[in-house]
Amino acid sequence: MKKEPKSYGRLVFSAVLIAAAAVVLLTGPSCPRARPEPGGSGEYFVERVVDGDTFVCREIGKVRLLGIDTPERGEAGFEEARDRLAQLAGGRWVILYFDQVLRDKYDRLLGYPVVDGVEVCPLLIYEGLAEPYIIPPNERFREQIEAAARGEEPAGLILN
Repeated sequence: MKKEPKSYGRLVFSAVLIAAAAVVLLTGPSCPRARPEPGGSGEYFVERVVDGDTFVCREIGKVRLLGIDTPERGEAGFEEARDRLAQLAGGRWVILYFDQVLRDKYDRLLGYPVVDGVEVCPLLIYEGLAEPYIIPPNERFREQIEAAARGEEPAGLILN
């Protein structure tokens, strides 16, 4: 039986390692997606941004951001708010935190996103792209929203 050179074994090992890394990178985190529950959280992939306070996640559909309101299409500031949310969350994995009421009257999930440690809603308020919009009983994040409205830097602040 002919013995293969050592370099062939290294080549095969490297190819298997690269293939495994590609699978992990392309499929995202290996943790299961949590089913939205009141007071819970889960990690979801943002497929597209609709406007400054709404995006679409692959696994759960439309998500309306808790605690903020941004300009609607045709209003001043719409594009800036939408583009900033797209920069922060579009095409990325986000952790969504849920409050007591899970859905609004349009059947969108209500969520509070955090991306790489950045609390998105207070950041949009801090940057002047959103207004506070808290509807009881969903008040889990009232403190962070009100602090940003007072001009306090949000957790994980990113200025780019």
